[in-house]
Amino acid sequence: MSSTPPVPHSRENAVSFFQGYVKRNAAVLAGKSVIDLSAGSGYMASLFENVGAHVQLYDLFPEQNQFAKGTCSFVDLQQPWPIADGCADYVILGETIEHLPDQFHFFKEAARALRPGGTLLLTTPNSSSLRSRFSQFLMESEHYSTPAPNELNAYTRWQETDRGYFSKLFISGVLRLRTLAALNGLRIKKIYPSPASSTSWLLMIFYPLIYYFSRRNLSRQLRHDPEHALVYREIFELSNSINILVGKHLLMEYTKAGSGI
Repeated sequence: MSSTPPVPHSRENAVSFFQGYVKRNAAVLAGKSVIDLSAGSGYMASLFENVGAHVQLYDLFPEQNQFAKGTCSFVDLQQPWPIADGCADYVILGETIEHLPDQFHFFKEAARALRPGGTLLLTTPNSSSLRSRFSQFLMESEHYSTPAPNELNAYTRWQETDRGYFSKLFISGVLRLRTLAALNGLRIKKIYPSPASSTSWLLMIFYPLIYYFSRRNLSRQLRHDPEHALVYREIFELSNSINILVGKHLLMEYTKAGSGI
C-alpha cells in the first residue's frame, strides 16, 4: 500500500515497525503460523497475510476487522486463551500490553502458544525513555502535557456492549517487560530503534549519572553472584541503551528460549 490507512488503537511508530519487519522478513514469514492478538482493524495482520503467512486474528472487539482476509475471533487476554499449545511461529501484540492489568498472564499464555524457537513481537509506549521518566517525576503520567488517567477516563466501555478496556494505566518499562517475559522462558532477541524524543535528547545530560549508578549496581551484583553474570550484564546494557533512553516506543522481539518458572 502506498499509504497507511487509519489503524484504530495503534500508533504510527508501531505501524511503521510492523511494515518494516514484514518487508525485511518476507521470505522467512511465508508459510509461518502467526497469531495477532490485538488485530483491531486487521491492518497489521494483512501485512503478514500478504507475504504468505497463515494468520489467526483475535481481538476483544473482533467486529473491527476491515483489512485482513481471515475471520477475527474473540479473545480476552486476561483469561485463558482459546489457542492450542505450541501452535504458532509468531505471536504479535501491538499497542495493547499497556492496557492489561495482568501482564504476567499475557507472557505465560504467549509462551504456551509459541513453538520452541518461536517469536513474540510486541510494541508499547516507552516508559523507560528519559522523557517518560521526567513526565513521571512532574505529573505521574506518560507525558508531562497529559494528566494521569483517573476514574473518569480510565475505563472505556465498547459501543453498547458489556465489554471494555482500560486506558494506559499499566505501562511497563523495558526492565519489567524483560523480567515478566524471562519468567516464562521468553528472552529479548532485539529492541528496534524508534523515533527519538527531543526532550529525551535534552535530558541525556543526566546520562553520566545513569551510567554511574548502573555500573555500581552491576559491580555489586557480579561480586555477590558471579554465576548469573549474563543476566546482570543484559540488565546493565538495557539500562544504558541510548536507543531505549531516547526512543518514544519499545519495539521488541522476543524468542522462546526455554522453560519458565
